[in-house]
Amino acid sequence: MNTTIREQAEITAQTMAAKLTDEALCIAWMATEGKTATKELAIVRGWITDELNKRLGDDLFDEWLVAFDEDGDGVNPLAYFALRAA
Repeated sequence: MNTTIREQAEITAQTMAAKLTDEALCIAWMATEGKTATKELAIVRGWITDELNKRLGDDLFDEWLVAFDEDGDGVNPLAYFALRAA
């Protein structure tokens, strides 16, 4: 299979995100909150949200997204992992 450098980097990032604990993944997400928007940050946030969606499932993931306030301030997704276990 012939993959580009970009595709290889994406696979590597996805593999790394999959190895994080739920708490570490949430910490990684919260570390991106309030940062200046850049193309690179958007890509990283996309990888993190993809992994959060896989772990939380569609319903809890959607609840988490809706929880963002009008200013766009995020909510720590860790609380939603507790709901998943309930």
